Amino acid sequence: MKIIITESQYRILENYTQEDEVAKNILFKIWQSELDSGGEIDFNPNVVDYINYKPQDRKEIYEMYRDFLGGWDKMIEKAFQLIDRTFDTNDYNFVGGYDFKFKPQFHSDYEEDNLIFVNGPIESDGKVTLMTDGETYLLRDLEENEDLWWEIDSEIKSVIEDILYQEVTKKTGIMVETNLCWIKE
Repeated sequence: MKIIITESQYRILENYTQEDEVAKNILFKIWQSELDSGGEIDFNPNVVDYINYKPQDRKEIYEMYRDFLGGWDKMIEKAFQLIDRTFDTNDYNFVGGYDFKFKPQFHSDYEEDNLIFVNGPIESDGKVTLMTDGETYLLRDLEENEDLWWEIDSEIKSVIEDILYQEVTKKTGIMVETNLCWIKE
């Protein structure tokens, strides 16, 4: 019987140590304790600092978390379910003056072992309050301003990723990055 694994999975197996196994057991106990006491886990990859575990890559913590929750296949399915809705920035406590809704679209051209990519089309009534003048503008009106749009585009992607971190990564261990965003017509 042959088992096919990805190159990154092979590297993990190659570098897996007894220290990794001990850390995994401790983390599983921590996460199980959180589930038993509150019904959900407030995932924070920095928990490894408290158990003095220094992984080669932070992705290992996400992989352990995903394994705890049921593995990649189960969590990718859950991630798609969590992403399949419209998000509103007003439902989150962010600074930056952004007020928009978006519904992520899975970007199937890019997928890695620990990461999925989405596109973020923004509803046409989205707004931003600029720090420079304190005025509120429709995002669709600023999209034409190349001098300003590159910065706004970057900040929108960051807001989307912050929301998806809370709504997807903390619940599945799967990281989500925004590939493209645009204002819907």
